[in-house]
Amino acid sequence: MGEPQVFMSRRRESGTRPGLRGRLTLLVLLVVLAGSPWAQRPLSDYYNQKFYIELSDDTFLRWLVEAAFLPRWEVSAERYGSTSSLVVNDLAVLVLLAGLVFFARRLWTGRAARPLRCLAAGVLASALANLSWWGLHEAFVDNVPLAPADLLVKDLLRSSLLFGLAAGALLALLTAGPPGTVTKGSVGAMTARLGRWSKGGLGMTTAPVHMPVGSAPGDVTRYLCAAAYVDENFADRVVEDILADEAGAVAPSPEVDLVTVVRHCLTAQEMRHRRDQRLTGAFALVAVFAPLWLLFFTLFLSTTRRAAGRPSLATRGRHQPGNRVLVGTAVAAGFTVLFAFAIGFALSTLPTPAFVSWLLGSYLAGVPAALVSVAAVALAYMTVVRHELAVDELLRTTMTREAFSQQPRPTVPPRKWMADRLAAVREAQDGNVTVYSGYTPFVGYSPAASQWSLAVPLLPAGDPVGKGARPGGPQTFAVTELVDHVRAWLSATATRGVPDAAANGDAPLGSLVVEDRVFASGTAVGDDERFIRARSLSPVARLSAEEVAGIMRHPSGAVRHCLAVHVPLWGGDVVPSVFLHFSTEGGTLHLHCSNHVLGPVRADFHVVDRLRGPLSADARRGLLLDAVPGMGRAFFAAPFRALRQARFEERHSRRMGDELKALQQDPVYDFGARLSIRELAVSPNYQNYFQVVDATRITSLVERHTLAAIREFLDARGYDITDFRAQQQTILNQGLIQQGGTSIIGNQAIGTHATATQHVPQQSGAAAPVAGSGT
Repeated sequence: MGEPQVFMSRRRESGTRPGLRGRLTLLVLLVVLAGSPWAQRPLSDYYNQKFYIELSDDTFLRWLVEAAFLPRWEVSAERYGSTSSLVVNDLAVLVLLAGLVFFARRLWTGRAARPLRCLAAGVLASALANLSWWGLHEAFVDNVPLAPADLLVKDLLRSSLLFGLAAGALLALLTAGPPGTVTKGSVGAMTARLGRWSKGGLGMTTAPVHMPVGSAPGDVTRYLCAAAYVDENFADRVVEDILADEAGAVAPSPEVDLVTVVRHCLTAQEMRHRRDQRLTGAFALVAVFAPLWLLFFTLFLSTTRRAAGRPSLATRGRHQPGNRVLVGTAVAAGFTVLFAFAIGFALSTLPTPAFVSWLLGSYLAGVPAALVSVAAVALAYMTVVRHELAVDELLRTTMTREAFSQQPRPTVPPRKWMADRLAAVREAQDGNVTVYSGYTPFVGYSPAASQWSLAVPLLPAGDPVGKGARPGGPQTFAVTELVDHVRAWLSATATRGVPDAAANGDAPLGSLVVEDRVFASGTAVGDDERFIRARSLSPVARLSAEEVAGIMRHPSGAVRHCLAVHVPLWGGDVVPSVFLHFSTEGGTLHLHCSNHVLGPVRADFHVVDRLRGPLSADARRGLLLDAVPGMGRAFFAAPFRALRQARFEERHSRRMGDELKALQQDPVYDFGARLSIRELAVSPNYQNYFQVVDATRITSLVERHTLAAIREFLDARGYDITDFRAQQQTILNQGLIQQGGTSIIGNQAIGTHATATQHVPQQSGAAAPVAGSGT
């Protein structure tokens, strides 16, 4: 796997902390040296000579020299006129040094920091030093008058900007990682490479276990219900693209209670709407009193987020932050609040027009703008925390494996169209029809992992040309008989396998489902009376047995039948499916097999399996800290989300009006399903290696027993199975049949003069290929 974790941790410590301390020491020494009397006195003499004796009008040069005075410190009060002025000036220099060190530690990541962040940090540290000097001078120095307020503020801001840019550039140079330095970033990159190499190369996409995996029936429904509260985008897409799309078909989702998931998505949306309404009020409060103070949120979040201290070195799990981190965040927030009042007071001294004064919040000494902004931050934070606590309590009390089955379904708004649409969703959940949109019919089951076909001539047993055949010839059959035989064979195999598997502590075939499923293109059902009904816009989701049998006997056009075989594994977290399409045309039996593996639900939706008992003090502390960055995203998005949610009914009415017009005017109106709830939550990575192994095993088992059932069926009715056996052996051994031409599969080329050089991009899922070349 690479270097042991202990050794890697020691390299991180030896490679980062001493380097950081040395660079910070160099930074402080450079600033102290630049502000020392030995450097400042010649500079001061030059300033007096140039601008007071020679009366130079070089404004830019004058600004540069004044900016260089910012880190000036002295040990004697001779140049300041009083000891209090000396102390105030030196304290301001200490604030400058502390600010530069503070921001340097926050920017340090073991690699070159972003230059813009370094420049902003330098300017901010310089501004803090100047504001501290000004405030201390006003409070404690009486016998040394200052320049007029408007001129002084301009000078302070100008010097902060100029010196801050220079200090930021120096900070960027000092935080850059020189070649050959063993830094945390390089160690992390090396660890990632070692991890990828040890897992079999860059083409592998399976991931280590970050969350528990499904294990009991009904787990996947529970995970998707939890996803409604964990992921805002998931809930929004379910409501907007499935519930509100009354004209579209509903895609199947194996092992998922679709109605329950939709109801939870509506409940989660309502909870977020109440949160967004409160956050919108806080947003409007700041926008009314001082619009530009909305930037204060960015400053607050940037400061408090970086107060979390050094990152955890744990790689095998996660732990909650300690009290020290919470205290540090609170202290950083307090300093940000004090800085807000200082900024408000500084802005109030600027001579600005009334409109600009309103934008800046500089009226009435900046106090109203600062108070409103601080109050808005507090209100937004409390709103987000309260929402997160409510979600956490809901997950802990209703979404655990023990409690979920005992909870009633959430209620929905009393709207007729919602009740009708939920009825359509319920019908699709138990239906046998998939009306799809686009090219691929298997919506809801993930893209095909593999496919193969065979064509068997229906010849009498014995001599292939009819000589020596048994008397009476072979027994004719309808394709429905063959489908019934394969269905019965697979069901009997599952039934026989349950006792044996139960004796071993496992019953993988006990949940095997064999069903008929009809696939119809969404643009081809508009004139088909079997799929369109008068009382609903969405197409029919269930056909009668007679109608399904008729489609089996006439496999042509845009409506086809498949025998679908599903085996939910890992509590439905992984569902391998095999679709078998049979037809008998031209004296030939045709079989097309399409294998699909519906991957596990995303890891962060498994969070409910990590919740045990009531919220602990450590978990509450982590929630309080996580709410800080979450507050920023929710605060700025709240007005738009609240408005969009408030206009949901209006938007839905307009949409359905337009859909009705399109339905009346477009002869190829598409009724097909475009989105599957289950596929919407599929993870790009598997969480356990044996999920892939189990899915492959089940797929192979279904294929073998399907071929065995067909062979027995043909043999019992007097058909020659020699050609079938040859094709069967090819499929079982190699998973392919080559009938002329050249085919490239993986790194194999089949056919005359076959060669293969194939570079396969990284893929996910059970059928992820490995790049290679062969001849």
